[in-house]
Amino acid sequence: MDLQITATARDCAGIARDSTGRVVFVEGALPGETVNVELVRVEKRWSRARIVKVLDPSPLRVPVSCIHRLAGCGGCDLLHVAPEYQLTMKASIVIEQLGRSDVAAPEPVLRTLEDDGGRTTVRSAVLNGKAGYRVGGSHEVVLPESCGAVDPAAEQLLLEGRYGEATEITIRVGSRTGERLVLVDGPAPEVTVPDDVLVVSTDELDAGRRAWIHEEAAGRRWRISARSFFQNRPAGVDALVEVVGGMVDDLGANGPMVDAYAGIGIFAGTIGQGRDVHAVERGRDSLADARINLDADRVKIVGSAVENWKAVRASLVVADPAREGLGQRGVEVLTACDPELFVLVGCDPGSFARDAGLLAGAGLRLDRMTVVDLFPGTSHVETVGAFLPG
Repeated sequence: MDLQITATARDCAGIARDSTGRVVFVEGALPGETVNVELVRVEKRWSRARIVKVLDPSPLRVPVSCIHRLAGCGGCDLLHVAPEYQLTMKASIVIEQLGRSDVAAPEPVLRTLEDDGGRTTVRSAVLNGKAGYRVGGSHEVVLPESCGAVDPAAEQLLLEGRYGEATEITIRVGSRTGERLVLVDGPAPEVTVPDDVLVVSTDELDAGRRAWIHEEAAGRRWRISARSFFQNRPAGVDALVEVVGGMVDDLGANGPMVDAYAGIGIFAGTIGQGRDVHAVERGRDSLADARINLDADRVKIVGSAVENWKAVRASLVVADPAREGLGQRGVEVLTACDPELFVLVGCDPGSFARDAGLLAGAGLRLDRMTVVDLFPGTSHVETVGAFLPG
């Protein structure tokens, strides 16, 4: 069928309606385009489709230059969009999602990355001992000949490493320190990588072994364990700390701080300098790193899920939850801190908007927000919002 694309969904798929009025989500389609599609999934109220042919292309459409994306690689799903428009497109998705939650959206600031060398954490499937990427919506694997989306130190391990009978690996490199690590799912007896690379298996970690690298970001050095969360590139950490720090400087909140979903301590160790901080994190590996990365005299590290934590008074709350967001219980706990400023970092526009609505219900208004291009070339959206009482 032929469809007219009218809008963009939160996963960057195009939105259209078929002749019956049913919503159809079309991967890779842009607003204003006319496309010929075939359905790949049909539900009661909506369908998903793939493009067979673009009949009337958007002026923002560009040729996809990556041969692996053309072969089906599930990464870098915005390569068909002009690079200078991608961040604007992402911001429009956040605004639309906020509208659905009845939250007034301030004019977003758009923040690109500086000194970016590509992703430094790469999760890969393994096929015949070689690392590759999953085909979108499939278990098939594309084996790349090159990958400009990742840091060169990681790309070497992606292309040249041999991983035996492993099914999945995670490559993690310190772009600014030169340290490299490969985490192998299951046993790792047949891995072949350069001598400088630390190889550890999930079996070994489960048995108690510790393994980590270091990275430099936001003006300091961080320890990052093999299974700890860290943003996908140091340039992204630089940007997030700069954005959150700018909001704090502009809007005040000079007293105690809560760093919720603290991870290895990025915000507690930067924005929290000179403050008394409660850093709340439930991940065992991240907690171990936070104890190394943070000042024990000023930071109280709390090993707990945020939802189970007993709130303390704080003038500043910074929350950086996983993709599912804060949810009702997370909002209840963190607003009980009675902050003067609440900064929410969200990696999913739907969850961010839902949480913004919950925060509004708790008496906080969205004063300003920045959309950060933390994942260039992909549909992933990172949003930072500053909420004030009233």
